[in-house]
Amino acid sequence: MKKLAPTVLIILSLITLVWASLRTNAAWHYFAAQSITEHIEKTGAMTSQDVTSATEHINKALSRFPINPDYLQLSARLKELQAGQTGVMGAERDELLESALADYRSALAVRPLWPYTWISILAVKGQQGQFDKEFITALNRAAETGPWEPPVQLQVVRSGLRFWDQMGASEKSLVQDMINDALRTQPREVFGIVRFFARPELICHAGKAHSQIERWCTSVGF
Repeated sequence: MKKLAPTVLIILSLITLVWASLRTNAAWHYFAAQSITEHIEKTGAMTSQDVTSATEHINKALSRFPINPDYLQLSARLKELQAGQTGVMGAERDELLESALADYRSALAVRPLWPYTWISILAVKGQQGQFDKEFITALNRAAETGPWEPPVQLQVVRSGLRFWDQMGASEKSLVQDMINDALRTQPREVFGIVRFFARPELICHAGKAHSQIERWCTSVGF
């Protein structure tokens, strides 16, 4: 047993070293993919080289740690960006969006309380034009897990108004509450969304607190 102990320690040390090396390598590939993706989002330009490079990096990161929620989230976002490119349509676009949803679902299986994944699902559902049980779940979970996160507020409002006529009373009430809360912290942004979807009845009750909203409400007869 005394002779075995050093051997066991050596094996454990090697395992730890290999694991740490894999973790470092995966993180490097993740940050490389993230850097490319952020550049795409900032500039609005995506080249085939960008797509290939970012995809290779994130796939290598996922090959090391396939259930890392950050890696899955970035993989899904990259697929969303590809689906939104000019010329990507039909079956190719549908396949990319479905694959993005699959990654988001996998991320939620590991990190179910992350509001940014829930709103990512809402965004994809909007692109697909799908109002279903998963959409309603995502709407509720986003509101529950990130009620005061500015991007969460805006996506819940945006998605809610997109499918307003199809939602039930409970979901409409949730979106109305989110509009009211968002008006306190980011009135300009939420006003832009409400105006885009032409829903003055949801915001004009707050018009007196915001001159721009009040002017718009007056102009549309409220």
